[in-house]
Amino acid sequence: MKLEDTIVIVASQGELKVYKVKKYEKTVRGELKTYYSLDLLDALDYIDAHKKLHEIVTDEAGRFKHEINEEHELQNERKRRLIKEIAKDIDEIVAKLKPEQVFLAFIKEYNPKLMEHLSRETKERIVKNVPADLVKIPQDKLLDHFLD
Repeated sequence: MKLEDTIVIVASQGELKVYKVKKYEKTVRGELKTYYSLDLLDALDYIDAHKKLHEIVTDEAGRFKHEINEEHELQNERKRRLIKEIAKDIDEIVAKLKPEQVFLAFIKEYNPKLMEHLSRETKERIVKNVPADLVKIPQDKLLDHFLD
């Protein structure tokens, strides 16, 4: 698989990292070998994703508990907005870098929702979509998850 003009985007509900695939060649035992590595281009943190609901929303005096149903609806709304924000950031990154292809990894539970919010242009460039949280995978092992 040709990887020269590829970016790798890994995201979770708390952060997003963008890597550029870099090709290098090395002579091993007289034979020219091609290898690939990743260069980190950008990393974004989604601060609100790390906050607890009670840190963001309180009632008027901050003394009374919210109804459980109301809290659940607020949490779902926060997740929905966060997924839309992550999709917007991915669209902007792809539009700016204009890679030939994109490898994407986003948590399994919300991967379909993220894909719904991505632009057609971005979706057309995604050649690998891994429904997993790969944000904490070491950089030197990350590409293996897309090439299996």
